[in-house]
Amino acid sequence: MSRPYQGTPMRYLIFLAGFLFGWTTITRADFVLKQTVENFGQRQGVTIKLKGSKCRIDTSSDTSALIDPQMGTVILLHQPKMFMKVSSEQLSAQAEAIKKMLSASANPNENADFQADGKSDNISGFATEQYTGKVAGLPVTLDVTRNFSKYRELLTQLYAVQDAPGLSLFHSLSIPPEKYPGLPVRTTVELLGQKITTTLDSVEETVLPEQDFVIPPDYHELRANSQPQSSPQSSPQ
Repeated sequence: MSRPYQGTPMRYLIFLAGFLFGWTTITRADFVLKQTVENFGQRQGVTIKLKGSKCRIDTSSDTSALIDPQMGTVILLHQPKMFMKVSSEQLSAQAEAIKKMLSASANPNENADFQADGKSDNISGFATEQYTGKVAGLPVTLDVTRNFSKYRELLTQLYAVQDAPGLSLFHSLSIPPEKYPGLPVRTTVELLGQKITTTLDSVEETVLPEQDFVIPPDYHELRANSQPQSSPQSSPQ
């Protein structure tokens, strides 16, 4: 028996906000990035597809987010084949909630430039150097590589996607492009006594089809307290 998707909007807004607060890159070319996110004892694989100013984030939980500066933000729920449009008001409210949560444990206006601490490593095949600093009052550690020629282009376009409706408030929760000393291969943020780590596993320049960035035609819109039609399980689009 199907049941109403009560509480669904907040659940997936939190999902989206988490990736916006972490490291995300947008570029003018087509790229596929695979990442592993570790937080609160859990590991999650994330695939980010980039085409121009459009972005698609696929998680290992049969959920995707489509972000388009012109059209806005949409959450895809693959198993029930449904989609949910996220309003700019909802995104702005989520950003404000995150800022309020941060203010309880840190000064959200405190930022410290990144400084090299002399440590080096090899992560995902990249030679990395470690830097530490603060963003919105939170301690942040970056393991970066200088051996990626397009890293400045990638990081500059981060702000472009955050100009999508309702996302501008996330600028204050992100690391400005000019603050990065290289391409972040691993980012560690300390939040409420826990470490949230995002590791870049691979990056590939390719050609992506336009249909990866649009709502599939057989998906139906999910509205608050609506009941999805029962359907056989299918693979994510």
